[in-house]
Amino acid sequence: MFDRMAGRPEVRAASSRPSSLPTMPRRQPPLRFLAPLLAALVVVLGSLVVAPVSAQEPAGDPPPPEATPPAADGAAGAGEGELVAPPVGAQASGLDRLAQLLTAPRPIARAVGFVAPEPAPPSGPPYKSGPAPDSPVVIPPPALPAGDGTVYAVGDSVLLGTESYLGTTVGGWDLRMDARVSRRFPEGIDLIRTNRDRLGQAVVICLGHNYGGGGYVYGYLDELMAELRNVERVVFVTVAEWSPAQPEVNQAIRALPAFYPNVVVADWSGVSAANPPFLASDRVHLTRSGNIALANLIAVMLGPASKDGTTVAPPRILDIPDEPGGPTSPTSTPTSTTTPSVSTTVPGTGSTTTTAPPDTTTTTVGSTTTTDPGPTTTLSTTTSVPP
Repeated sequence: MFDRMAGRPEVRAASSRPSSLPTMPRRQPPLRFLAPLLAALVVVLGSLVVAPVSAQEPAGDPPPPEATPPAADGAAGAGEGELVAPPVGAQASGLDRLAQLLTAPRPIARAVGFVAPEPAPPSGPPYKSGPAPDSPVVIPPPALPAGDGTVYAVGDSVLLGTESYLGTTVGGWDLRMDARVSRRFPEGIDLIRTNRDRLGQAVVICLGHNYGGGGYVYGYLDELMAELRNVERVVFVTVAEWSPAQPEVNQAIRALPAFYPNVVVADWSGVSAANPPFLASDRVHLTRSGNIALANLIAVMLGPASKDGTTVAPPRILDIPDEPGGPTSPTSTPTSTTTPSVSTTVPGTGSTTTTAPPDTTTTTVGSTTTTDPGPTTTLSTTTSVPP
């Protein structure tokens, strides 16, 4: 006190006790200055959303459906079934109108300016697959681009029967065949998987004649296509429907092109059904004409080879010979041959026995002659001799 009165500053001894006064919390900066910034941001975003929408569709009544302008390429509008964005209400808020525009159905081609390419032309003329009048007419697929020209064929005994002809019909392709009697799908899948790096530009699959049913074929085909997805062309051969299980195989094979664009189908089932002489008596394996017809069909669906910088031979379609029972086979004409009778007299008995030889029927088919013996007739005549 004295020191304060005397004008000198009061000096107090520092206390060793901590101050008992509570510590004031640090004040947070006020948020009031952020409000103008947020308001400005909202205004900017609103102008960005509303401006394009309002520029695209002015306020007013929506145009009638008939007023939809045609596409730039001359295609018709909604009248031909195309999906067009419906008019957006002028009274809707900016975000609502934008949501309507984004969710409205639109044609993909018109939205992104994409024009679908025209399909490539077939690699050759239509091919009639057999001599029967109702034989399927096959349209060849487009030709493949230049590649290594290698085709790897995997199959069972039906494919094995074409071995003498397939190398000729495929023309310039470098054919590598692996076919075995009684081969089933699992073995074929393992074979493809083992040779995955050596498959080449195209693959032919002829499996399913030994399939026993049960719905497993769909899984088998998926496994095959998992290994063949990078092959440029995969030719699947349908099978002769000799048992209830084979239609299941054909149904699954015919569905493949819808899921795998590199798959084409050689419909041997339809060809063989229209030409019964192509099949042997077991309705599975093929006659000579059937082997040639199948080799022709595979070559047509494979298309021509185009090796890099090399001119190769096109597919060669072989003439299909006539088989017995075919449309142009000779008819069987029975021919009867009669041989004169022979008489024999037994001495001392007065009895004469006349034996007529059996009637024979000769049937000729081509160069083969078959004789069918008939029944034997014995005529007995008795004459009285005086003692």
